[in-house]
Amino acid sequence: MKIIENYKNAIETSDEHLLNEVFAPQVLIEFPAGTSDSLPARRASYMLSQVAKTASGVKYALTADAGNNWYFLGFECQIETQHLQGIDQLHLNKEGKIDQLIAYMRPIPVVQRFEELIGQRLRSAA
Repeated sequence: MKIIENYKNAIETSDEHLLNEVFAPQVLIEFPAGTSDSLPARRASYMLSQVAKTASGVKYALTADAGNNWYFLGFECQIETQHLQGIDQLHLNKEGKIDQLIAYMRPIPVVQRFEELIGQRLRSAA
């Protein structure tokens, strides 16, 4: 599916504009720490575009259609010198845009470091 391929490409290349194209006007994002937030597409696009700038070598290795407009995308990357694995669970609305993203990542210590680095990057840009 084109929207899923565009999402993967956008994350891997840190393409904020392409992310904005694949997102619905409001996107519910659930973060690994258990928090969730409904964000306007522009804000969600900016936040997620910072992933590839913080994690090196983000690559999606697995894509699965889970039915009912849900998709699972397995990825791997490096945080500093440590290996991180994760799954993005995406939901598409009736217009075929991503309206919900749930991120699962492991191992926990690397996820915590990743969240620190992303937080620093977002604060410095504000």
